[in-house]
Amino acid sequence: MSSFEEIERRRKRAKSTYKDVKKHYVREAGWLPVFRRCARERHGEVRYLTLCGKDAIDVRYFRSKGVLPFDEGQRIYRTVTFIEKDAQDYAIIAETLGTTRLGIKGDLEEILVNPEENADNSRKLRDSFPYDIINLDFTGEVVREDDPPYSQTIRAIERIIEFQNAANSQVWHMFLTFRACPQTSNHEADDELRGMMEENLQNDQARAAYGVRPAPGELVRAQYAEFLRIGVAKFLASSASHRGYACTLEGSYTYPRNPPGEPPYHIVKLIVEFTAIRAAANLPNARRAMAAYEGSVPQIFGSQPVDVYAQLATVAAQRRVQNDLQPVLDELQEQHIIE
Repeated sequence: MSSFEEIERRRKRAKSTYKDVKKHYVREAGWLPVFRRCARERHGEVRYLTLCGKDAIDVRYFRSKGVLPFDEGQRIYRTVTFIEKDAQDYAIIAETLGTTRLGIKGDLEEILVNPEENADNSRKLRDSFPYDIINLDFTGEVVREDDPPYSQTIRAIERIIEFQNAANSQVWHMFLTFRACPQTSNHEADDELRGMMEENLQNDQARAAYGVRPAPGELVRAQYAEFLRIGVAKFLASSASHRGYACTLEGSYTYPRNPPGEPPYHIVKLIVEFTAIRAAANLPNARRAMAAYEGSVPQIFGSQPVDVYAQLATVAAQRRVQNDLQPVLDELQEQHIIE
């Protein structure tokens, strides 16, 4: 099977998991508190960029909780931007969700990394910044097996950080979701992340925060999801520090998936706060950037993920989360989006 076919197959399968209780647990326990805090600070005007998928469950859910503004009479989400590359799914979102601030039919990574080939969408997207919350709910790896370590996904994330800084966003959040599958990992990228972790552990504070985890070389073999959780969060902190921000890993969640006939993997979800340390008009300050990064590393090393599977170990816990999601599922049934 070609790489393109494999990616498309994964994308379609991932869409079927949007209604999963494990995924919704993170929406409720992790994402919703950030939205509520942001809604208070922004007087209800939360600017939101999302890869919401056909069902747009995140948009509908946060609207139902009163943290995304919605004009019910005109059916307008005035602060929401969505991006969808599948033409049919884009049409379903546009028809059933209502009017949004901006809807773009295209591939987010292509728009960001190859703007000359996506001129109109690139201009529209860049002009729409800044955002308060950016939800990058990817369906695959941050660095795919056949990609170079400095992958298109990573470059796209860096462009988003640059656009936020250029638009003078002072404080904002990114929700980042990705797969951790050792059988389909990019070993060259893993080696680079491992090497950077080992360099960080030369610092006493970072080493103390890292605690009793296995050494990075063993961690990548024994606890791959944890290795990537730390490694990707550290990449964000490093990249952000050179683009005008300090990072705080506010929360992280992991849970397993075991698709039939395929290698098992984990879903990793990060909630990251970005706080400005330099305005776009100011010259870069290498010392300030290094201080921001060095301050982030012990905090990331000292963090622990929430085991979603363990949180949903009882029928009662699963039922509570399902009941919280049910009004959105009922809405989707009424619109004949799901059966």
